[in-house]
Formats: sequence, structure tokens, C-alpha cells
Amino acid sequence: HARCVWNLLKQHDSRYAPDVVENICATPKDAFLRVCEYIAETSAHDKTASFLYALGWTQHSVGAQNIRTMAMIQLLLGNMGMAGGGVNALRGHSNIQGLTDLGLLSQSLPGYMTLPSEKQTDLQTYLTANTPKPLLEGQVNYWGNYPKFFVSMMKAFFGDKATAENSWGFDWLP
Repeated sequence: HARCVWNLLKQHDSRYAPDVVENICATPKDAFLRVCEYIAETSAHDKTASFLYALGWTQHSVGAQNIRTMAMIQLLLGNMGMAGGGVNALRGHSNIQGLTDLGLLSQSLPGYMTLPSEKQTDLQTYLTANTPKPLLEGQVNYWGNYPKFFVSMMKAFFGDKATAENSWGFDWLP
């Protein structure tokens, strides 16, 4: 139908040829086209993209439109609802914890766990260093479950390939 959302979106976007984008944004045409091609590559059965945003996108008079635009692009690419796909807030949004919840810092894993350090070369050393001892005998603390959290995460990452025999895939971490 001529007035369906898809056709209205195509009509609206048709005015933004690469030359126009370059003029409005001062982004060189070739750089803009490279980014478009890179993003378009994620519209494939074996690829997805996840757009992560923070204050830079939201703290503008058009902040909501920025997020809606990225959601529309992801929908058009088929990346919404796909593993690894979507639009994810990191800060300055209702999910201010997103950065550490998802393990997006270079030294972290999901769930506030840390990547092994250079000195933590085996699973037991890593778990011992990251699992606090109770201050009093019989005391329970949340992080006392660190080994369980870690094994659960590794099973989520590697499925049935993560076994006790291979230290739950510990050596596969960066």
C-alpha cells in the first residue's frame, strides 16, 4: 500500500542522498557510504549488530529521535530480537547499569565478573582470587557464589562444550 510505513519511510529517506548527508553533517561521502555498507552487512542470517548508546545520543533535543532511528534501522536489517542484535542503553537512561550488567567494559564479563588477569592462568587461581572468604564462620555473602556464577556464564557462552574436564572453557577467554 502506498501509505504503509515502509513506503512512507522510503519516501522520507529518499531526500537524503549521500551528497546531502555530506552537506548536512560534514561527513565525507565515502566515509558515510563505508559506514552504510558496514551496517548493511549485518542484515544476514549469520550476522547481527547491536547499537550501544550513552549520553551522547540521548542528551539532545532530538535524543528520542536518535534512538527511534537506530531502532528503525535495526528493524529494517532484521536485527531486533536476534542474538547479539538490538539497541542497548549504557548510561544516562533507565538502565544505568547496562555497561557492567552486559560485561561491556574491556576488563569485565557479564554479571560484574572480571576477566582473568595475566597472573590468573588457571581456573582455580582465578576463582580463588575473585571469591571472597567469609569474615565469620558460617557467614554467607553474595560473591561467595562467584564460582557458580562463572560456571553458569561459561555454559551460557559455550553450551555443552564447557565441561569440568576443560575447566568450563576457562582457557578460551581472552
